[in-house]
Amino acid sequence: MDWQSAGGVAVRVMTLGVVVAMSILLARMDASVAGRDASFNSFACPRFNPARALPVALEELRAHPLRYQGRLVKVRGAYVDGWEMSALHPGPPVRDPWAADGIWVQGIAPVTLPTAKAFEMTGIVAAARPDAVSGKGHLGQWPAELCVSSVRRLQE
Repeated sequence: MDWQSAGGVAVRVMTLGVVVAMSILLARMDASVAGRDASFNSFACPRFNPARALPVALEELRAHPLRYQGRLVKVRGAYVDGWEMSALHPGPPVRDPWAADGIWVQGIAPVTLPTAKAFEMTGIVAAARPDAVSGKGHLGQWPAELCVSSVRRLQE
């Protein structure tokens, strides 16, 4: 065995050790947002100061998504997370999580937030084109999508 192959094995063992250590640290990280704000940027959503966001009612955003296209907004609703689901609905309570009566949410890792609870989300709006065959989100059934930069849990 020459020195190059021994060095290659050492690098692989060290790399594996770093990956295992990072995985353990990630698994032990607190994902709860109760009582504090959280920022989500793991899905390429830009981070902004929530104080700069335009407050918009969820119903208004649904009714006129093009009015808010590309704008930083702050919207409140009940976040629903599940299989092929990441949406902000009116509520709580959420009547039917599969009814597209809210907006699609992008930028939040699955099972990060408790489902069907009240949140205030800040992010950039991407509106569906009115002349398009489909909209935003899963199966294109949502009129707008919010690329989330911050989340704040609300008291119910």
